[in-house]
Amino acid sequence: MLNNQRNGSFSYAGIPYEDINWYDIAGQPFGIASYFNAIVFGDANNIVDTKGAFAVGRDFVSPRGLTLAYGNDVNLVGTGYSPDFVRFLVGRNVAMQGPLVVIGHVVAGGNFRAASGSTYLIGKDGREDQVDELKALYQAPGGSQYWTPGDRGTHYIISSYDVPRYIPAQRIGADVAGFFSDARESIGYYHDCITSLSANGTVTDNFHEKILRGNDPVQNVFIIDARPNGILNKEIRFEIPDGSIAIVIFRTGSNAHLQYGLWGTERLANRTLYVFEDATNIYMEVPAAIWGSILAPNAMFHGHQTGGHVSGNAALGSFAVNARSGFEFHLYPFVGGVLCEEVAPAPPEIPAPRPIPSPPRIPIPAPAEVQPIVECPPCPQPEPCPAPEPCPTPEPCPTCPPCPTPEPCPTCPPCPTPRPCPPAEAQIEYRPYLVRVPVPYYSTRTRVVYRKVVLKEKAKDCRIVPGKIVGCIWGCACCHNHEYIIKLYKVCDEEKTQLYCEKVGPCGCFEFEVPYDDCYILEVCPEVNTRRNIKCKPMLTLKNVGVSSLMVLN
Repeated sequence: MLNNQRNGSFSYAGIPYEDINWYDIAGQPFGIASYFNAIVFGDANNIVDTKGAFAVGRDFVSPRGLTLAYGNDVNLVGTGYSPDFVRFLVGRNVAMQGPLVVIGHVVAGGNFRAASGSTYLIGKDGREDQVDELKALYQAPGGSQYWTPGDRGTHYIISSYDVPRYIPAQRIGADVAGFFSDARESIGYYHDCITSLSANGTVTDNFHEKILRGNDPVQNVFIIDARPNGILNKEIRFEIPDGSIAIVIFRTGSNAHLQYGLWGTERLANRTLYVFEDATNIYMEVPAAIWGSILAPNAMFHGHQTGGHVSGNAALGSFAVNARSGFEFHLYPFVGGVLCEEVAPAPPEIPAPRPIPSPPRIPIPAPAEVQPIVECPPCPQPEPCPAPEPCPTPEPCPTCPPCPTPEPCPTCPPCPTPRPCPPAEAQIEYRPYLVRVPVPYYSTRTRVVYRKVVLKEKAKDCRIVPGKIVGCIWGCACCHNHEYIIKLYKVCDEEKTQLYCEKVGPCGCFEFEVPYDDCYILEVCPEVNTRRNIKCKPMLTLKNVGVSSLMVLN
């Protein structure tokens, strides 16, 4: 396997930006893409969170933000800070309306757009010139001359407060198109080989579940045939020896319909491989929990409109999900060890490019074995081609019948008499009028002055816009100006998932778009924590709270 040892931790996420090339790995259907939580060969959109690295062959488009490589449970296990790993690799264009937050580098082959507040966290390698190298990698036309990577002690921060920043593929000489082309070819080889394997396990079909039993200590293969409708509507449960892998081959026809909420278990997630043999569309019709990796390089995966997750590697033809969905990829990399004789893998433990087969060697006989030259007999003369038979005389075309006379159009009925408009709702009309107001006048008389008093129309009631959290910071209780970090988390089953992270100055505002029904935590902290911050308390005004539950921490 690729040695991803950096800063004392083992990483399962990303590949170095100095070497964006494809490598096969023995027994690993995902090859070097096993270090990407998901690889999509076509377009992808709208995903909000991937616990590991993410690779998209064509375009990535989203109206919201994206976080990558935070690890399961946001604890950086399996990812961590790295000085050189690419955790977001895109073959063509990136177009995002929200911020992009990545624990690692971002490389794209085309145009790039993301919201201000996008941040990349880069590990330190101990070199004195690393900051200069990061400046060169992330320089952007129109950027501020004062921009520089921020030092956070354990890592550097690449911020996009002025202009969107990323590493153009041509700047580092990376052939990303070639990388995805080689990846698709290699993963396609494994896909075709695995789908030709014979089953050595049994499938027991119960009322609400399918029990997959195998006794092979290395590799257990199961086949589930759901043709012609492609409906998969039962739980999948495994009974296999410890340490072995499970391969499930689905035969569904063109469209696979996932209609049950649980496949596999977390205990076997990194030893389970789901292979879609003939599907070109995979519809997740319930917010399912899929424990295991998905090998479907020819299929478009449609995530559920509210959520769900795939916990493992995924190789997909393309990916689409609703812009408000909470669908995620979780980091449980497949262990590999697949036995498939038709694929010639690279040597174990050393990822290397697929070898180009050399022409076969022709043995040269020793002088004692040389036989006398024998003249070949003359080649036979070719026989003349037979004369072509004459074409048959075509039969005359039948006479077309006369066209029928069109029937006259029916007379249009008279238009109904329009009903009178309903009376408009009564409105209060306010008119100005004169009021006699006595005004003191320094005389023996009193002058009466008429003042014009106008009663203004009652302002419309303020309305809360659902799905938006809008607020402003007007200063701080310590009477000093600070810049604040505004973070928004989604809370589900006592777990926090960060959705947004923005920097706001004094007298600055923020706006987040989120689903209404979820529970959220809004965290407001000074950008720099010092002893002076003990008395700091931001003066926060929430202008719109369009969610069902919101907690504010500062």
